[in-house]
Amino acid sequence: MKPLVLLLCFTLASVAAEADEAGTTPYLTLYQVLSPIAGIEAYDRLIAVERIESKLPAVHAEDIRIVIHAKGGAIPVAVGAGGAVKFPVSDALRAENPPVETNQPKGSLALIVNVGLRGAGALNVPWSDIEAGLGQARAFYAKSRGDAAPAISGVEVHFPPGGPAMLTIEGKDERLLMADPAGRLIVTRDMVAGESPPSLVFSRAPDFVLPYTEGRP
Repeated sequence: MKPLVLLLCFTLASVAAEADEAGTTPYLTLYQVLSPIAGIEAYDRLIAVERIESKLPAVHAEDIRIVIHAKGGAIPVAVGAGGAVKFPVSDALRAENPPVETNQPKGSLALIVNVGLRGAGALNVPWSDIEAGLGQARAFYAKSRGDAAPAISGVEVHFPPGGPAMLTIEGKDERLLMADPAGRLIVTRDMVAGESPPSLVFSRAPDFVLPYTEGRP
């Protein structure tokens, strides 16, 4: 089972101490990964969720440094908890195509871009709000993917790493779901069927909430 991943295709090169290990990634490569989400601002219930992940298990998000070396000056790109990141996207940078560097080993980082639901910080969310967001996600994917758009069957919730996290489906009855060790849990429409009116109550604010599908990503 997989979340609705928009793209997983950006591998950053690094500037290492030895010359034969040095490398950079052109900004245009980054731009090509991010450009498909350019129209997401037209949907008031959707956001772009950008994350950097390392393929090396010992590397934590706070260890990662990324810099865009633009002609107007270096542009550091902050990497937050869980790898949250927000790269600048502009036609000016695309035209200049500056090098992008990181302190991590060459080929060890990947950029994942998801379509997420806005308002993930709320602790009590009516399921009707979730469905409204999923409706916009379906419209976004139908426009960007056409016949390849996957069917959405629920949401995938990601909590901050570390510490227990849970979610209660409230309605006519209550159902408690515990996040896995990575802080992830899934709520499908089948789980809320029969609850009237259902809502999701979080034990702590999630980092982000993604559309979820059991079909192709």
